[in-house]
Amino acid sequence: MGAVERILKLLLYYTSLLDNVKVEDLDDVYKFFSAVYMLQAQAQALIDIAVKAAAALGMEVEGYIDAGVKLRTAGVIDEDEFKRYRAVVRFRNIVVHQYGAVDAAVVKRIVRDREYREVAKLAVKIVEELRRRGADP
Repeated sequence: MGAVERILKLLLYYTSLLDNVKVEDLDDVYKFFSAVYMLQAQAQALIDIAVKAAAALGMEVEGYIDAGVKLRTAGVIDEDEFKRYRAVVRFRNIVVHQYGAVDAAVVKRIVRDREYREVAKLAVKIVEELRRRGADP
């Protein structure tokens, strides 16, 4: 199993853990920060997949957003998927660098609407596209 596939497995694990979180759980500060951590870990896994996928396709990447730009340009992801990817990167950056600015309403919306599942779908698509193109994921 390649590095990208190991990261995908971890991302899917975090997704399954998030499936057990209910919005009302987020009123408990410990469960809230647990969910934030799982979302952060899931986001970082997607970013790592995107960076490694771009490299596997022979592209140089100059930052997390650029990895998504390169994958969009190469036709691995479409414009809507790129927008989702960019939103995930921005969320991760807020959690990591401006943790005091994490908006509880955003976290609750992500959990309530199960938006994190879209992150998992995007990661799976990238890995499947690498396989289809003969790149070693």
